[in-house]
Amino acid sequence: MGPIYILALSILTLHLSAVPSVLATFQPLAVPFRSPVTVAAGLSASVIFSNLTTPRGITFDTEQNLLVVERGFGVTAFTPTTFPAPGWNRTVVIQNTGFTQGIQIDGDKLYVSTATTTFIYQYNALNRSIAPNVAPISIVTGIPGDGDLTTHTLQLEQDVSGKAVALLIADGPLENIDVTARDPASGRSQIRRFVLPTISFSDPPAPLSWANGQIIAFGIRNPAGFAFPTVGIPPSGSKFLLVVENGASIDGLANLTSAFVNDNPSDELEFVKYPISLSGIASTAPKTYGFPDCTSLWNPLADPVGNPSFVNKTRGFQFSLELEPSRDDAFCANVSNNQPPILNFQAHSVPLDIKFYEPPQRFTPKGLPLLLLGHAFVSFHGSFDRSPPTGYGVVQFPYPISRPANNGLGYSFVVQATNLNTCPGSCIRPVGLAFGKDGRLFVSSDSSGELFVIEQQ
Repeated sequence: MGPIYILALSILTLHLSAVPSVLATFQPLAVPFRSPVTVAAGLSASVIFSNLTTPRGITFDTEQNLLVVERGFGVTAFTPTTFPAPGWNRTVVIQNTGFTQGIQIDGDKLYVSTATTTFIYQYNALNRSIAPNVAPISIVTGIPGDGDLTTHTLQLEQDVSGKAVALLIADGPLENIDVTARDPASGRSQIRRFVLPTISFSDPPAPLSWANGQIIAFGIRNPAGFAFPTVGIPPSGSKFLLVVENGASIDGLANLTSAFVNDNPSDELEFVKYPISLSGIASTAPKTYGFPDCTSLWNPLADPVGNPSFVNKTRGFQFSLELEPSRDDAFCANVSNNQPPILNFQAHSVPLDIKFYEPPQRFTPKGLPLLLLGHAFVSFHGSFDRSPPTGYGVVQFPYPISRPANNGLGYSFVVQATNLNTCPGSCIRPVGLAFGKDGRLFVSSDSSGELFVIEQQ
């Protein structure tokens, strides 16, 4: 009777996991993906939880609970368990339909964001809950919340001792091609940095204003994911940051054919160096990465008849969208107007997060191969306006970047939807990435409502 009991309980809790609840719910192992996936040789991918509400940003707390922003619901925690069978428990941490994507953890401080405000909650990792009767701190207010993309990725910056000293916040454009983003003061399509005050929940600091944040980069259309590389030492008083950017949809531009825009422009990986000292902030202007005027070529032969001017160009060529006559290709070739990317991704891949594989803190044969240490991993959400579809997976590449020869990709998939012609549908659409202490890579998939893990076989 034991196995029958467990099966019945599993079915019940799978159903409950789709329903908002203050109680923990359970899902057993071996529940299949909604749609098949293909995994790189030597690796496997498996679902840890299904039927979630648009899971987006993810991170691990100090007890290795996986925290997830379920957009439209709140924050939930996922914990491995062996009772009533091997599987995962889901616990509701905060119910708030306004949370978008950004999430960070610093000990007992949980950072999350709505479209206009970033909050800090007092969080207890042992029981996966926020402190009762303790109001969250509004740490940054006035973030532009009226644009097309208001997910506001968050990233804590640490000093050499590991102390969180600043918070980076991203903002997207007002619209697909947003001319206001040319002006860094607009607050659009950029990343701002906020030096953190002393955080006390009993005596909370005054909110920091978005308008007063340090602009570390602008002209990045949708800086959806960013991370500090684990190799390479920046000069004293500065930091390096790698940023994945979604290219604009250029279907409506009269000078470009539908065949050309089906395979252009590329999505991008940007390299950002920014000052962290007060003197550096005062003396160093932030760099622009070209949006909305400049973008990157992916396939010069996408339409050699309709757009022959690109035929002799190479992948990564910076070309103008010709929004104004003075902002032409020559304008885009000038790095003072447009910092080019260090790597190009296939058009319409829609990269949304980036993480670097650091040495695992706990050995397990399931951790990713050690030969991948230092490599970058990027989630590809996937196209909605390309035929055939592309993306719908997670890729990896070595860092520092070596430009691929002969139009090679420069990256490879570790997992991808098996039949792209059925996508989006029920395919995986990866968003958030997080490495566990054991070296396994966890992934959120929003439209399929799944969390899954990539590990060695």
